[in-house]
Amino acid sequence: MNKTEFQKRYGNTIRKPKLSLLLGEARTPLEAAKLAASWRFLPRKDVGQGQTVLLLPGFGANSKSMSLIKRYLDSLGYRALHWSAGFNHGEVGKLLPQVIADIKLYSEQTQSPVKLVGWSLGGYLAREAAREVQQSVSRIVTIGSPVVGGPKYTAFKSFYDVRGTDIDSIENSTLKRFEQPIVCPIVAMYSKKDPIVSWQACIDRFSPNVEHIEIDAPHLAMGVSKEVINLLPYALGTPVK
Repeated sequence: MNKTEFQKRYGNTIRKPKLSLLLGEARTPLEAAKLAASWRFLPRKDVGQGQTVLLLPGFGANSKSMSLIKRYLDSLGYRALHWSAGFNHGEVGKLLPQVIADIKLYSEQTQSPVKLVGWSLGGYLAREAAREVQQSVSRIVTIGSPVVGGPKYTAFKSFYDVRGTDIDSIENSTLKRFEQPIVCPIVAMYSKKDPIVSWQACIDRFSPNVEHIEIDAPHLAMGVSKEVINLLPYALGTPVK
């Protein structure tokens, strides 16, 4: 996909998130408290039936950041697994091969495709890995993940600028990868209150089988949000009725 096609679909509307939205991250402890208070009342049925779900954390986070998501999915009968990379240091070129290796390993172990749940940059990695091993992935769930632009439309742009990273080159290479579409179902959660990732950059206007769900949680609260936790079974294609 070239820049002209990108302009047709997105225009010039994508911007870095407003700094004022950072105040909303103060809600994170409250979101965690709400989840804790309602934890034992969450629906629990064996909808997962042993299906493998690979969990990918966001930039600057490790697997522990998705521990509550793992715990809930396990209680629903999924086989939820943390990725092997541990800490997400943001170097996509090094992380992507590890994600692909994880997907291949777990798919071969079970002789069936796996499902991917990625938060922020983890969702971006999930999508790009799935392009490489489409037959091994049955579904992707992204939570506050940039679809276009890489770090360009995130609060971390300055971090990459300081490191001398060519942001425009990353954006262009990301756009080129859309020439190989992701064919499995994708559910993309996004928040207009996200101070880390521009919500417009979370919208996928190219993949043939994508559903967008707006959530209320700010970025850092997404992993402890009751709203997100409740949506996961539906997003994974196995709603708890």
